[in-house]
Amino acid sequence: MRDTAIPFTPTSPPPSRGRRQSSVVKNSPPLAGGVRGGGCKPVLVCFVLVLMLLIPSSCGRKGEPFLPQESTNARVVNLKGAWQEGYIELKGSIQGASDAESTVTGARVNYAIYPVDEPPCDGCPIDFKGFHTFGPEAIQEGQFFCRIPGVVKGNIYYFEVQLAGPKGGLGPVSDQVKVVVQ
Repeated sequence: MRDTAIPFTPTSPPPSRGRRQSSVVKNSPPLAGGVRGGGCKPVLVCFVLVLMLLIPSSCGRKGEPFLPQESTNARVVNLKGAWQEGYIELKGSIQGASDAESTVTGARVNYAIYPVDEPPCDGCPIDFKGFHTFGPEAIQEGQFFCRIPGVVKGNIYYFEVQLAGPKGGLGPVSDQVKVVVQ
């Protein structure tokens, strides 16, 4: 006897009208994205929230255009400070710019004051809280010189100097100098 194969033709259910019916076989693994593919919506919501956090909010108005201030490459090296009766003298050499006197129009002297009994630790950053400005008179023949008035005994003073360029831009910072006034 010979076996004859009957071709298998699957029958599809009749098309439904209205709401789609879904059937889940008992003990079957879950479908990716859920039964109705709803896994995409939470991802989209998370993406939108992250995007909103990363984009800074603003009014959309741009600021006024400006040109960067011209600075100088000149800086004060070998800065030294000494206490004289009633003021501190700072002096040093100017280095780093050709014809420094024509490119330097003044200086900014940053300072910090600490009580002698509460000095900052060695290696700790110094918190410069104030500054004095000086004009071209502080620059003479490649040298920096100024006097800081109003010095009070019992304090430690820290100074650093930045030379000013033709339009007020500041150059690199000098080394720090420490002056103890007792």
